[in-house]
Amino acid sequence: VSKIWKSVEIFLPSDMSKDEVRTALRDGIIRTANEGGEFVCGFRVGASVAHDNGWHRWTVSYLPGPPGVFPD
Repeated sequence: VSKIWKSVEIFLPSDMSKDEVRTALRDGIIRTANEGGEFVCGFRVGASVAHDNGWHRWTVSYLPGPPGVFPD
């Protein structure tokens, strides 16, 4: 099992609530890992940067791990 965190950038609308952002980032990380044939052992959210036209760029990282239940 790799101990190297993989970083991903995800763009989301600026008007999303905190809960909507968390859910969207979580779903995005799971989808990204699955597309790469990996499972997610954990994830962490970095900074967001405001962009023009009502968007934020979020930096999110995930730790690949064995198949199992994804932590909430």
